[in-house]
Amino acid sequence: MFCPTDRFERAAGVVLRPMPEWGRAYAYTPRRPALTELNTTTWLIATLCDGATLAELEEEFADAVRRVAGDNAARDTLHRGLAMLVEAGIIARTEDAAP
Repeated sequence: MFCPTDRFERAAGVVLRPMPEWGRAYAYTPRRPALTELNTTTWLIATLCDGATLAELEEEFADAVRRVAGDNAARDTLHRGLAMLVEAGIIARTEDAAP
């Protein structure tokens, strides 16, 4: 679904509101008005999406969850979370972007 050179960043206008005391964050998407609740995993993924490539995200996410998940489980979780965030309009993907 994604290519290692795809880059990911927060979509334009998206507001991310962390609620650490609840272990959640909320994302408001103005283009398709919605308020989406993010669990700690999708919240982490959203914060890592700062223009990084998929390959960079896989490495950063695996490092962050190494104590609770192996590399394959981390990669699968990252890809599912990214797909959800892109579908919801929270994260934007740029295909085959040059560094």
